[in-house]
Amino acid sequence: MNDDARARDPRTERRRDPTGAQTEAWKQTLEDMDALARQRRDDGWDVLTVRAAQTDTVSRDTGDPDRFGLVHVVPDNDADEFAETYDEEAFTEYLAYGASIGGYVYLVTELIDPSAERSILIAGRYDLALARGMITAARDEGVLYTHCKTIDGTTLGSFEHEEYEPLLPDS
Repeated sequence: MNDDARARDPRTERRRDPTGAQTEAWKQTLEDMDALARQRRDDGWDVLTVRAAQTDTVSRDTGDPDRFGLVHVVPDNDADEFAETYDEEAFTEYLAYGASIGGYVYLVTELIDPSAERSILIAGRYDLALARGMITAARDEGVLYTHCKTIDGTTLGSFEHEEYEPLLPDS
């Protein structure tokens, strides 16, 4: 594909963010996460905020058929604190806040340990054009997962969402 054809490809244009909508949506997502963190802290909770370096949608077709869902890459500067904070048995609830804008879902996922009043807020963005396999797997299995890992692939933790609709775009 030559440069002229690539420039006219709507997928390429969307990634370039010609209107600035993606930049603004990401900025708003981070502001929302910070506001949620402040609110929780004001209520006496311990809160960890993480800006995912990358969020991928993983279907059953991309390797391990039992590992599908959202995969957040946790930056190295947050990885140790995430690993020390997250306990799969204690974090039993979640909330999701987000919006679909320009073919992407901008999302803050809050993992909640209600008994210890702890929260982990993860800001991420995923491409709807790449999410079909993940959405199909979630609907087939009746569950969706959030996986957090480091850039080198080390798994930091996974969370099972039995009620996964808030993590998906409006259908």
